This record gives sequence, C-alpha cells and structure tokens, in this order.
Amino acid sequence: MATFLSLERKRLGLHQSDVYEKINVGKSTYIRWEKGNAIPSDKLAELEGIGFDILYVVTGRRKELQVIDNGSLISIDDAVEAAKYAAREAVKSVYQAKRLRKELDSTSQFDVMKSLELIERAAAVLARAEITGELNTSALFEALTPVQKKDA
Repeated sequence: MATFLSLERKRLGLHQSDVYEKINVGKSTYIRWEKGNAIPSDKLAELEGIGFDILYVVTGRRKELQVIDNGSLISIDDAVEAAKYAAREAVKSVYQAKRLRKELDSTSQFDVMKSLELIERAAAVLARAEITGELNTSALFEALTPVQKKDA
C-alpha cells in the first residue's frame, strides 16, 4: 500500500527523482521513506518548501483541500485515483464484512452485483477519505451494514 508521502508526491505530479534531487537525498533513502521509514524533521521542512502538505504526509489528515493547477479543489487525475482506490477497497471491505457475518465461507463465491449497493456506499466513504485524508470509521461501518428492505 502506498504511504501518504507517495500519495502526496503523486498529487503534486512529481516523480520520485524530482523530489529526492530537490531535497538532496539519495534515491534509496527516499524510497525507504515512501515505504514508511521515518523522515527527519529537516527533510520534512524541505518537502514542505516544495509544496508537500506535511500534516498529510505525517498523519494522513489534510490541512485543507488545496487549489491545484486548473483552479479546482482536486485535479481530475487525483479524483480518478481516489475513485479507483475507493472502488477496490470497497469491494474488499464488503467481501470481508460478508465473511465476518458468515454470509460467505471459504468455498462461497462473492457476487459483486448482489452487493453493489453496499459497495457503492463503502466506495463513497472511502473516496471521501482518500480525498480529504480523513477516514470516518463510523460512516464506513454504517455503509457496510445491509439496509433492511421494507415490505410495501
């Protein structure tokens, strides 16, 4: 899974080499940071100087959504990446919830179409979390709870 550092780098449209060259560290050092190793505070300050949201890099929470190039709150590419991530994670979350509720066993097949409503609700929560950097676990658990159909 990507770290917040790599997600922030991608949000800024930078390659790894762009970053490690600008802050004067070796490639392997930077790659270790993207894999989750601690980043020295002086280098965090340098990352902030080239546009990184350090609060997001360190905690996963955004200070605020920032204007990107075209004046929108989030770029199209970032929104697409967030949607792809949310969709993938939503399918996995619904699958895991069904396994925990014993609706599926190890031999059962997971029918995505029968779970589409749950997946859509989970994807909405996860996309919001990916874009804002804040996951509302209560909302995710609620999204994963099946809605009881009312008889008309």
